Amino acid sequence: MHGINADTAMDAAKDPSISSVNAPRIDLQRLGEDIHICYGNPTGRNSNIDPRVIICFGWMDAPLRVLEKYAVNHRLIWPSSDIIIVQSHSAWIWSGEKKRTETLRPLASYLLSTVYRSPRGSGGVFLHVLSNGGGFQLITLSKVLASSGSESDTIRNRENIRLATVLDSTPGTGEYSSLLSTIRTGVKSAGVRTILTVPVSMLYLVLRARSVVMGEGNLFTRLQSGLQAEELLPRTMAQAPRVYIYSATDSMVPAESVEKHISILTKSSPLVDIETEKFSDSQHILHERKDPSRYWNAVRRVWARSAPARAKL
Repeated sequence: MHGINADTAMDAAKDPSISSVNAPRIDLQRLGEDIHICYGNPTGRNSNIDPRVIICFGWMDAPLRVLEKYAVNHRLIWPSSDIIIVQSHSAWIWSGEKKRTETLRPLASYLLSTVYRSPRGSGGVFLHVLSNGGGFQLITLSKVLASSGSESDTIRNRENIRLATVLDSTPGTGEYSSLLSTIRTGVKSAGVRTILTVPVSMLYLVLRARSVVMGEGNLFTRLQSGLQAEELLPRTMAQAPRVYIYSATDSMVPAESVEKHISILTKSSPLVDIETEKFSDSQHILHERKDPSRYWNAVRRVWARSAPARAKL
């Protein structure tokens, strides 16, 4: 079970609040630049129980060792799933579209071979999106899959794939404060956070000018629009369930931003299965730390809601 014994996994199945702090590290292998995978144990794989793959999109500049803790908890609950961690860096914001897509192409290739070409009923995809940095990576991955050239027939001919999504502390607004907060999310030093204000201000002006010249919306407008899509990945199941985890006291991604997004999505796609888990006093990306049991129960529920009708009987 890749470093986690059966007794620990059994305990986690009973109590998802078990902390991963003291759990053994999982065996991560490099799949591509900023992409790591831990292969699951295929013995006894049941597509009605475990996702085929869990993809954790990290917040901007989150260290791999921190994101690994989320992967450990996923492994404890779903031992047969492949788990992929996608890191995000602040340099992504000013990198070109070609660089962004090339970085995610190994993940797209993995999904095409493992999910899109696999027999019906072989499992599904579970997305765990952390903050705006994770959201940017998700909408970029969706575009890469949708424009996969010779593979497009594979996607078009694939029956709807099971999907569930956790959206933690996202999406933010298109305001300057959201850009500044997104870039400073992983920076602990108050001095460095202050110093970042000047280059981020210049970046904000450049991005605004570019969006006007190119006729594009700004990054956060595109993030909001991308997450309002009914299909977060091509050819996934209609009205795939989502849970939005956010907080009334998050100073980086205000609750109003998330709730406005949900309101728009509800009106445009009223059949999308949406659950909200609103914390009252946790800060940005710290909801899991504030109440792990509540957090992981929400994670488990959203995957359970994606099960085919026959699996719920």
